[in-house]
Amino acid sequence: MKFKWLVKTDDEIYHESMQNAYILLTQQISFDELIDYNGCNLPFHPRKKITKKIYSSLINYFCELEEYEKCAQLKSVMDSDNYDKNLLNL
Repeated sequence: MKFKWLVKTDDEIYHESMQNAYILLTQQISFDELIDYNGCNLPFHPRKKITKKIYSSLINYFCELEEYEKCAQLKSVMDSDNYDKNLLNL
């Protein structure tokens, strides 16, 4: 028996992955904590370097949602010297 309330839509999964990326890249949570918290939906591979393109995608996503504080925080991290680390080596 399927429980509809347990099934997430593609849009919900995408939104969750963007939220996860935001809290990881702004170092509000560690990768290990995220796995314990809600799994690890991310819009990128956590072992690969995080590029400016990824940051730009996240900033554009949150701008569309009018979450400008998140945009500013992501821009600040992107403009720092440490933006291109991978999540497992932060």
